[in-house]
Amino acid sequence: MHVLIAALLVQYVVSVKAGLVNHVQGSANVASMQTVKAGQPIKTGGDGYVEILLRPGSFLRLGEDSEATLDDTDLATVKVTIVRGPALIEAAELSKDHPITVTTGNLTTKIRSSGIYRFENGTATVLQGKLQTEDSNLTYEKGWQVFFKDNYRARKTDFVSRTSLDGYSESRSGIIAGANVSMLSTIGPAVFSTADIWLFSPNVGLYTYIPRSDYRSPYGSRYYGHENRTGRNYYGSDNTSGTTSSAANTTTRTPSDNSSNSGGGVAAAPAPTASTPAGEVSTPAVYIESKSAPVGATTK
Repeated sequence: MHVLIAALLVQYVVSVKAGLVNHVQGSANVASMQTVKAGQPIKTGGDGYVEILLRPGSFLRLGEDSEATLDDTDLATVKVTIVRGPALIEAAELSKDHPITVTTGNLTTKIRSSGIYRFENGTATVLQGKLQTEDSNLTYEKGWQVFFKDNYRARKTDFVSRTSLDGYSESRSGIIAGANVSMLSTIGPAVFSTADIWLFSPNVGLYTYIPRSDYRSPYGSRYYGHENRTGRNYYGSDNTSGTTSSAANTTTRTPSDNSSNSGGGVAAAPAPTASTPAGEVSTPAVYIESKSAPVGATTK
């Protein structure tokens, strides 16, 4: 059975580039499951929010009246430019050799660790994690705002106001983590290799993150990995101890369940399609790649 499932998943391996649109709410110039090419503008309207997959576990989320481009979509060298409006990146554990580079205004920074980072009008705010300025050894942690005026400057702030984009991002993170639990409960460990992967959840209509080993997101959501899974059934219980895990409290929600979420919920997604490296359009099951050692994937 596992061999059959693995064969079906391999058939639907899609582009190993960053840029798949995982969710759209409100008005935007992109659609869910569209693959955004390098240099292509991504825009939201006055009521719009967009979520883009970067590396496995890392997301670019745009708020209202925003615009961004992916200048480099190769997973080893992802580069993002925030043209206008608010943007937020939730980053999973990253390899120090492969940071995510983000430019806003005259400021260019590198994300080298897991965390939550907000960018707008030439300023980067570290909500969680560590941010490094380009071509320097300056690193800024939680609570610092960084900008560029003649040179790199920073200020410490004790309070960062919460925005609608923060609410949207946190809500999306919880929904995606819930899908992680439901997908792992249906697929055997023999399906996967040692890579971190994106796996499509047809019930929720989005890609969820499946790490190699258990991981807790910057928002506190638990993602269960596909390694070392003995004794765990992923419905929230651990068969070896008889105790209830935190996954039991994670709800996997459908698009219709989330219209009232803070910062915006999940709108019904169109039938999922994505361009393969060869240019065909297919219904994807897996968006897969190692975030530390990117390797090209092909389809037949």
